[in-house]
Amino acid sequence: MQLQDTADTTTLNYWLNWRVYLCAVSVLLPMVVAFLVIWKHEGSRDSMPAKGENQQDGNGTLPGDEAWKPCLKEIHPICLLAFRVIAFASLLATLIAKVSINGGTIFYYYTQWTFTLLTIYFAM
Repeated sequence: MQLQDTADTTTLNYWLNWRVYLCAVSVLLPMVVAFLVIWKHEGSRDSMPAKGENQQDGNGTLPGDEAWKPCLKEIHPICLLAFRVIAFASLLATLIAKVSINGGTIFYYYTQWTFTLLTIYFAM
């Protein structure tokens, strides 16, 4: 069985392909939109709340236990805790199943390490 030759990425024809432009647009367009949204809402001082409405300290940190409370007041903190416990249990069950089926070789891939770190995050 012979392996197929891969495309030569050093030629100009490879980079002038429509697929390369499609990939570039699919990466760059969301980056530009995200930059503009962040610049509009976070960067300008006009969008900052009045002094009495400010929930953050002047140095950009949240006061007290504000980091652990949900942003929406309608969501009870117990619901958020239940979501995190269910998410952790689901992630851990999936990780255990993947390791038991495929073995430790799944950790050769960065995506599995990211998944494991996400599971640890929900555990904390």
